[in-house]
Amino acid sequence: MQSEDARYLKRKIRSRSIDVHPTEKALVVNYELEALILGDLGDPLLGDRKDCQKIIRLKSLNEDTNCAALAKEVVGKCSLIHPSKVEEVQQLIYYLQNRKDATSGSSVPAMEQSDSSRPSSSCSGTDSPSSSTVAAEKANINNIEGYVELLYENIPEKVAGSALILQLARNPDNLEELGSNDAVLSALSRVLREDWKKSIELSTNIVYIFFCFSTYSQFHHVILQYKVGSLCMEVIDYELRRYDQWKDDLEIRRRKCESGNVPSQAQTQVHGPMSADLRRRVSDGLNSHSTEISSELRRTVSHIPIASGDNRRRTVDGVHSAGENWESRRRQLEGISNPPTNPVTAVVDPKEELKRLKEDFEKMKRKFQNFIKKQDQLLRVSFYLLLNIAEDTRVEDKMRKKNITGMLTKTLDRDNADLLILVVTFLKKLSLFKENVDDMSDLNVVEKLPRILMMNNSDLIHMTLKLLLNLSFTLLLRERMVRIGFLPKLVSLLNEQRHESVVLKILYHLSMDDRCKSMFTYTDCVPMAMKMLLEGPEDDVNLELVALCINLAINKRNAQIMVEDNRLGCLMARAFRNQDSLIMKMIRNIAMHEGTKQNFVAFQVVPAVTRGCDPWKGIPA
Repeated sequence: MQSEDARYLKRKIRSRSIDVHPTEKALVVNYELEALILGDLGDPLLGDRKDCQKIIRLKSLNEDTNCAALAKEVVGKCSLIHPSKVEEVQQLIYYLQNRKDATSGSSVPAMEQSDSSRPSSSCSGTDSPSSSTVAAEKANINNIEGYVELLYENIPEKVAGSALILQLARNPDNLEELGSNDAVLSALSRVLREDWKKSIELSTNIVYIFFCFSTYSQFHHVILQYKVGSLCMEVIDYELRRYDQWKDDLEIRRRKCESGNVPSQAQTQVHGPMSADLRRRVSDGLNSHSTEISSELRRTVSHIPIASGDNRRRTVDGVHSAGENWESRRRQLEGISNPPTNPVTAVVDPKEELKRLKEDFEKMKRKFQNFIKKQDQLLRVSFYLLLNIAEDTRVEDKMRKKNITGMLTKTLDRDNADLLILVVTFLKKLSLFKENVDDMSDLNVVEKLPRILMMNNSDLIHMTLKLLLNLSFTLLLRERMVRIGFLPKLVSLLNEQRHESVVLKILYHLSMDDRCKSMFTYTDCVPMAMKMLLEGPEDDVNLELVALCINLAINKRNAQIMVEDNRLGCLMARAFRNQDSLIMKMIRNIAMHEGTKQNFVAFQVVPAVTRGCDPWKGIPA
């Protein structure tokens, strides 16, 4: 190209995704910069592209900041953000406003979901587990072959290569190209299949890459083709068993530390004297040349395999076999019969030993906590991948046959809120089918949910309530809920507007059982339900609320509570005023009991029923 041909330089900027900074209160704007050199006729002579980032630091952001106003200001000042993305920027700023400041290197991968605490404009989340090791290198799709070559090296190189490919996969624009590259997908699936036990970071990176594909239905065939779902279930099963083993070992050490039992001096002898009984039997056998000595000595013979061609029998602690020289054996036994006055022992101070045990326990406990953090990342991304591909009921049925319900139930014992939200969401989806509900009944899922309802996480509580609603269609599980003590907790959640609707539906299901109706008298459910019914809008009656009250009115004690404080008069006035048949049915149930009939004497019920123009006249409001 002649230098004089290049007359013009043209630059294009294409806006990409917007994300939050992993550690600072800042937005990260990803964009692509393309530079073209044009000739005299305007035709491009040379061009190049580069992926760039712009960091917008929100120094004024605090808990009192107006997110909507700040989002408009950011969009107005930054030309890289299109005005149509104001709402998206507002969501990201809201996340930054509520995010805890303690975020560091290895954070949990945040993935999009309807109840997620982490919004994002793409399938990308926070930094991947091993992103800190490759933070200095920004992945480029043009170098994908080099990243694949790293997957054929040792484990550290495989972790680095998978982290770079993960950077590319977190950008939705790269998924189509990666999905059509068989070399990349084959290498990733092979490494996951062969090395997933060797490095939890490597497993997390590769599963996260395939998770990015699972967020879009058109790429589900990639996951099914390479059997990644089956591999994920193997990984989950192994990690859960490894967690149980760690937990058991830690519990054993804790008990040792609490009991304070340490080995005594006699227990720590290296070559202490033999028992008097054994010395007597050995001496008698030497004098009489009986076979008893041979039998006793054979018990001390090592069972370690010997090398080929070595016909000698190996012995333990210097006791020789019967076929060796008699004189050497006699000297050995004389030494045993007359032991030295000061045998060689490993004297251990009980206090020092107890201190060492406690230090080892604390060290193992810290390792266990770090292990849990990494394992929670792997479990979350694996379960999320399975949840995404389970939209196909045939795939979901295969998962059920491989005990996905059992794995999810085991994970309910964890403490990570984000992981629990995902697990409960998965269980809620599975609970739509009777076979899965039967599995949950056998695995005692209901018994594990009270602990989750006690956690201070509104999203987790709401999702757990939805799961309980699906399970409450089964009589056996409803009885378990009442027996475990769910009723008081459910009634207390009626005060929260977000949970009100789903809690009313669960309570309605529980009130269908006659044995459960009397349990409501020991809670504040009846007064609360009556207050909600009488103070609610008359033109839009909550059907679940009215249905709950109708069921509760069948119980005598509940009916007596309903007519207290002149509530019956207000109820009848509303029923006749709106010609509400459901409330009239509730009143009918209240009137069934001997203890409540006298409350109707003061009202002119018959004239009110027959008077069409003014049906509620004569009934005190």
